[in-house]
Amino acid sequence: TYGELAYGLKDYAQYFLSKGIKKGDNVLVFVPMTIELYKILCAIFYIGATAVFVDAWADKNRLDQALTIVPCKAFIGCPKAFILKLMSKKVREVGINIISGKIRKTKVNIEIEPATPDTTALITFTTGSTGLPKAAKRTHEFLLEQHYVLKKHLQPQENDVDLASLPVFVLHNLACGTTSVIPDFNPQKPADINPKKILNDIKNNGVTTSVGSPRFYEKLAEFGEIIGLRKIFTGGAPVFPKGAKLLQEKFVGCNVEIVYGSTEAEPIASISTRQLLDFQGDVKNGLYVGKPINDINVKIIKPSDKAIEDFESMGLETGETGEICVEGKHVLKEYYNSEKAQKFAKIHYNGQIWHRTGDAGYLDNEGRLFLMGRVKNRFEHNGKEVYVFPIENALLEIDGVEIGTVLKINNEIVLVAETKIPKQKFEQELKIRNFEYDKLIITKIPRDPRHNSKIDYDKLKKILS
Repeated sequence: TYGELAYGLKDYAQYFLSKGIKKGDNVLVFVPMTIELYKILCAIFYIGATAVFVDAWADKNRLDQALTIVPCKAFIGCPKAFILKLMSKKVREVGINIISGKIRKTKVNIEIEPATPDTTALITFTTGSTGLPKAAKRTHEFLLEQHYVLKKHLQPQENDVDLASLPVFVLHNLACGTTSVIPDFNPQKPADINPKKILNDIKNNGVTTSVGSPRFYEKLAEFGEIIGLRKIFTGGAPVFPKGAKLLQEKFVGCNVEIVYGSTEAEPIASISTRQLLDFQGDVKNGLYVGKPINDINVKIIKPSDKAIEDFESMGLETGETGEICVEGKHVLKEYYNSEKAQKFAKIHYNGQIWHRTGDAGYLDNEGRLFLMGRVKNRFEHNGKEVYVFPIENALLEIDGVEIGTVLKINNEIVLVAETKIPKQKFEQELKIRNFEYDKLIITKIPRDPRHNSKIDYDKLKKILS
């Protein structure tokens, strides 16, 4: 209950203070998505310390890079997580070590210095365009603004029970007073779920809503029709019409909403699967993601691989494709100790801080937003700039194609697809649809480690090279 959580976090807060953790200290957290995690998190927030999360799939290099950017005073982890001490010199250097599950009530009662709106609550990492991790710094004020926008957009009802497969959304549910159900799965591997277990979680707990990655729901949908859910919100990766059709058909009587956003700005726009499937646009026009929400401002600027010096002169007209930039109260203002990333991704203009999303897209005459792919994945061919999303969408329209994309490698256009269609037959399908390419490769395509839903282009380029 909320009462048990409140009493528990106060005990945890006193324990952390007794160990020497205080307001402003960075605390590295490696605890699975359990009730214990949220007791620890709430206690860290309560004493004004900062919870630092590095992805569980991070290797030694990424761990060391992350902790160089954000040095931590304390490490709280499950017993298994302490193996990281063997992996990383930077983790070994952390002075205060606490094993989750061994946190006890203490007799001390240390006065708590309350957090203020500008106190940093949470730091997570996102991969930078240089390959170095960027430390996203979320203050208490930022988390509240994000919560207000999400509450307005997700519109939770009083008796909702939410199956949350994305860890940060449990914080949002706690702020709403919504019941959260944590599914029995590994959040780092949403494609490896046991659908039967998850469906039992939904049925046994009277789940009405859910938030998760597209891959999580696709794996559930493969099990058969699912009845009883009122609303699903999915994001973290593009959902093309093929994926939307699967979700629409399998989640019977459920409103499935696709949210477009990023670590730094969530949400930016959204669209229901029904709206996406009813839209009669050409696949060559990009992926329709709905209209931007009211709480955000969007500008499209000329694509550039450099920091932006003159924002105004970079602006594009309606219908022109460029980089999507956003501004609003729930848009991240700064990175922690990441000067290079700050200079590249943030633009100071007319007293506001704009964020470069790294996504290519455009706004049409009706104010609808279309995605064309990542800016860095564009390439030139026959004097024109080519963006990958329209091609990826067109590939998915071929029956039997799981996922596919196009890359330019050593001046050759390489079409890559994950499919069980025999190569000769696949080549015929491509010819009928007028696909242009120099080389065709049929192979398993690596997905991003976080959501296991979108193509890991950097890894794919390395494999092909």
